[in-house]
Amino acid sequence: MVLVRGLSIAAAGVVAGILGALALNRSLASLLYGVAPTDIKTLIVVAMALLAIAVAATFGPARSGARVDPAAALRSGDYV
Repeated sequence: MVLVRGLSIAAAGVVAGILGALALNRSLASLLYGVAPTDIKTLIVVAMALLAIAVAATFGPARSGARVDPAAALRSGDYV
């Protein structure tokens, strides 16, 4: 559940970023050297890299959360 939520937020950010980059491609053209602002390969590689970072960032908390016994967590009262 933690992994899915983290990846859905990251995917929404990637989609918003790609749409923003495509919308601002004229202003981005002056900042890029050797790459077109609408280069599909570059956009896909960057999106996959960001999603891989999101997986790495959410995997640790998801793994440690899966190890906790829910009944013990509720009994301890530290779930606030």
